[in-house]
Amino acid sequence: MGERSDEDCYEAFGDECREDVRVILGLADDDSFQDFWTKLREECLKVRRSIKTSPNGFRLARFDMSLTQRITWLQRNVLHPVDRLESALADENRPNFVHWEDMLQKRRGPYLPDDLDAISSGLVELKEQVRDLVYSLQTEKDQNIKTTDEIRYYIVYNAIWDLHEYFPDFPLSRGSWDPEHKQVGILPDYVRRVFLETTGEHERLDGPIKLALEDVRKSQRKTT
Repeated sequence: MGERSDEDCYEAFGDECREDVRVILGLADDDSFQDFWTKLREECLKVRRSIKTSPNGFRLARFDMSLTQRITWLQRNVLHPVDRLESALADENRPNFVHWEDMLQKRRGPYLPDDLDAISSGLVELKEQVRDLVYSLQTEKDQNIKTTDEIRYYIVYNAIWDLHEYFPDFPLSRGSWDPEHKQVGILPDYVRRVFLETTGEHERLDGPIKLALEDVRKSQRKTT
C-alpha cells in the first residue's frame, strides 16, 4: 500500500478503509464488527486531528519541534511576555491607559481600567495553561519520551486493544518472520492499515507492535 497525501480527496476511515480492515481480519460484517469499527474510527480520527494540530514528525503536522524547542518557545514567546504584561497592567500603571480628553468628552476607549481587569484575568488563565503544558513537556523530556514515537505507539496500542476488547478470542500474534518482508501476518497487516489511515504514512511498525502486544497481554492479565 502506498502513502497518502493529506491533500488527497478521500474520507479518512471511510468505507474503503472499513472494508480493508474487515477483510484483513477476516471478520463478518455484523453488529460486533460495526461496534468495533465505530470505536476504532472515533479514536483514530481524534489522533489524526491531534497530529494535524500539534508539532510532531508526521507529514500531516504543520511542523516538528523537539520538546526542548517547544519549552523554550513557550517560555520566550508566552510566559516571559505575559509576566511583563501583568506588571504593566498593575493598578499603579492604569492611568497610562487613559487619556484625559477622552474622559472629558465621555469617549470610552476599548482599554479603560475596567476592561483591563478582564484582560488581566485572561492572562492569568493563559499563563496557567501554558505552565501546565510546559510541565508536561518537561516530564516527557526527563523521561526521554519523543512525541512522534509516543503517538506511533499510542496508535498501535489502541488498534490492538480495541480488537482484543471486541474480539477477545482473536489471536494476539505478530504472525511469522519473512526474511524479505520481516514480520508478516494478519495482526501486523491490520495495525499497519489503521496506522496508514491515521497518519498518512506506511511503516513496518515491528517494534511498536511487539511492545504494544506485551503491554496488552499485561493489561489482559490484570483484568482476569
